[in-house]
Amino acid sequence: MARVVLADDHPLFLQAMKIAVERAGIEVVGTAMRGDDLIDLMGRVEADLVLIDLAMPGYDGLECIDRLRASHPDLTLVVVSGTDDEVTVRKAMEAGALCFVGKSTDPDDLAGAIRILLSDSIHLGVPRAAGSSPGVASTGEAANILTRRELEILRLVSQGLSNGEMAKKLWVTEQTVKFHLSNIYRKIGVGNRTGASRWAQQQGLLDESSDEDDRTENWRKVRALPSDAP
Repeated sequence: MARVVLADDHPLFLQAMKIAVERAGIEVVGTAMRGDDLIDLMGRVEADLVLIDLAMPGYDGLECIDRLRASHPDLTLVVVSGTDDEVTVRKAMEAGALCFVGKSTDPDDLAGAIRILLSDSIHLGVPRAAGSSPGVASTGEAANILTRRELEILRLVSQGLSNGEMAKKLWVTEQTVKFHLSNIYRKIGVGNRTGASRWAQQQGLLDESSDEDDRTENWRKVRALPSDAP
C-alpha cells in the first residue's frame, strides 16, 4: 500500500485530505502542521509521497522541499497551495516538486491523482533544466522518459483535444489530466501544448496510422491554441 505524509497548517483542510486519501486506499503515515515538524516526522516514518502546503510556520514549503529533496531523493513531492502565482509555482517545481495543485481542487480528485502519480511513475527520466531546448532522442529513449499514460495524453494533445475531451476519453477528471500535462511539460522541457506536440512529432511518438489529412487538421488545432494554454 502506498504511504503518504500530509503537511498543511489548516486543520480542516488537513482532515479533509486525510479522509479523502484514506478513502482512495492510500495509507496516511503521518501529518504535520509546521514545516519543522514535517522534517522531524520524515526522519521517523517511511513514505512514498509528501503533500506539502507552501505557507506553513517553521520552515515554509519551499525550504521543506529543499531539505526533503536532499535527504530523500526518491520521495515524490506534491505542492498544494492557495496561491497560483507563476513565480511561486516555478520555484516549487524547480526545487523538486513533481506537480503543483491549487487548494480549490476537490480533495477526492486530488486523492485520485495521488494514486496515479504513485502507481504510474514507472520511469521519470532526468528532467531538463527550465528553458532548455528539448533535443531529439531515439524513439525508444523518448518513450522511456514518459509513463504509458503520459504518452497516451501526449498523443491526444497532439490531436488537438481539450482537457475536458481527454478526461472524458480516458475516464478521469480534468484535474488528473492537468497533473499529467504538468509532468509531461517538466520532463521534456517545454512550457505548453504546442511545444509538447512538436516534441512528440520530433521523437516519432505520434500515431503513424492516422492519415495525412487528420494529422494536418490536428496540427492546425494545436497551432491555434494560445501559447500559454494549460
